[in-house]
Amino acid sequence: MLYNLTLLSLFTHLASLAATQTAYGAFFSTLRWISLFLFAGSALLLASTSGRLSSQLKVVDLRVLVYLGLWAFTVINSDQPLFSGYRWAAHAMIVVSCLVCLPRVVRMVDAWKLLLVLKLIIGLMLVVSYLRPAEFNVFDDRTLYKGIFGNPNALGHMAAVGCLLFLHGFITQQKSRWGQFQAVMAGLAGLLMIQSGARSSTLAFLGGFSVLFVLYRSRLSRYLALGGLVTILALVIYPDQSGRVENFVFKHGMTQSGSALDRVTSTRQTAWESHWEGFEKKPVLGWGFGVDQDTDLSQWHGELTALGSTGRDSVNDIMYTLESGGVVGLVAYVLILSLIFNAWIPRVLRARLDVMRGQPGNETLASVYEVQRAFFCLTALLIVLFELDNTALAAGNFFAALLWFSLGLSIGLYNKLRRELRRHAIKPSFLRSPVSVGRLC
Repeated sequence: MLYNLTLLSLFTHLASLAATQTAYGAFFSTLRWISLFLFAGSALLLASTSGRLSSQLKVVDLRVLVYLGLWAFTVINSDQPLFSGYRWAAHAMIVVSCLVCLPRVVRMVDAWKLLLVLKLIIGLMLVVSYLRPAEFNVFDDRTLYKGIFGNPNALGHMAAVGCLLFLHGFITQQKSRWGQFQAVMAGLAGLLMIQSGARSSTLAFLGGFSVLFVLYRSRLSRYLALGGLVTILALVIYPDQSGRVENFVFKHGMTQSGSALDRVTSTRQTAWESHWEGFEKKPVLGWGFGVDQDTDLSQWHGELTALGSTGRDSVNDIMYTLESGGVVGLVAYVLILSLIFNAWIPRVLRARLDVMRGQPGNETLASVYEVQRAFFCLTALLIVLFELDNTALAAGNFFAALLWFSLGLSIGLYNKLRRELRRHAIKPSFLRSPVSVGRLC
C-alpha cells in the first residue's frame, strides 16, 4: 500500500510539474507541492524499512549529505536566510526523495512503468502543443513556436527530452507497432524542438544522443548515415535552407556585428556578467541558496513560490551556483552531479548483460537493462541542458525534478541489477565497476 502511494504521488508530482510549464499551469501550482510532500513522506517511510544497504548506496547517501550540508552553510550566511532556507528545504525534499529513497524502494518489475508514464506525460504535452497551441500574448516572439507552454524554450526542452526517450524506444523495439509509433513521436518532438528555436534544447539533445549512440552504436549507425545523406541532399536541392540554419544558430544575434561566438551568446552575456559580478562580491559562500544579488523580497510574504522575487532567470547553472553559493556552492554542485558516473555501465558488463538478456528466463533483466540506459541518457541530456539554460536547483521546476528522478532511478536500478548478476554467479571482479539496467519501453 505504501509502495503504491509512493509511485502514485511520484507520478502526480511529475505530471503537475509538467503542467505548470504550460500556459495553464496556475491550476496545478498547489498540486505539485501536495504531491511532493506525499512522495517525500511515503518514500522516506518506505526507505526506512528497507534492508541492508549496498556499499554504493552508502556512498550516494554520504555525497547527498555533504551536498546539502555545504549548501546549508550558504543559507546561514545569506542576507535572506528565511527565503534561502525555504528554497533549500524544498530542494532537499526532492533530492533526498529521488537520490536516497527511490534507489532503495524501486522494484525491478516496475522499472518499465516509470519510463512509460514519463513518456505518456511528455507525449501528451507535445501532441496538445501541436494540435491546440496556446494563443500568443503581446510579449511573445511570433516567429518562435511555443505550443501550450509559457515560452518557446520550455517547449524546446520538453521536445528534446521527448525526442530522446521516444528515439530510444524505437531503437529497442523497431519491429513492433509500439516501436514504430515511438518513431513517429520522436519525429514530432524533433520538429517541435526546431520550431521552438531553442538552441540550448538542441545542444542538450545532441549531448544525450551522443551517449545513446555510444550505447547503441551498432543499431544507430545506419540511421545516422541515412540522416546525414538526407541532410546533404536537402541542402543541395534547397540551398536556401542554409540560411534558415544560420538564422536558427544566431537567432537574436543575426543583425549584430562581432565574432560568431559573440553573436550566438548575445542573449546570455548580460546575465553571465551579472552572475559574475555577484560572485565577486561574495566569492566563498555566495548570497545564499536560491538567492542572487538582485533578489527582491519586498512582495514576498512566505508563499510557496519564488516567482517575482528572484532577480533574474538562471541561464547557466555554473554561473548561478557561483553567485548563490560561491566556491562552496560550486563544489557541492559538481559533487552531486558526479554521481552520474556511479550509473555508467562499463563495456565488459554491457557485453555480459547483452548475453544474459538473450537467455530464456531473463526477460525482467532485459527490461530493466534497457530502462536504465534510457534514464542514463536522459540524465546526461539534462546535465548538458542546465549548463546552457534553466537550473537544476529549483524544486518547482519539472526539468530539475526530472534530473534527480532519472539520476536516482539509474543508480537504484544498477543496484538491483548487481544483485541479479551475483545471483547468476558473475565474477566479483566485474562487480567493482558501476552497472546499469533497463526495459524495452
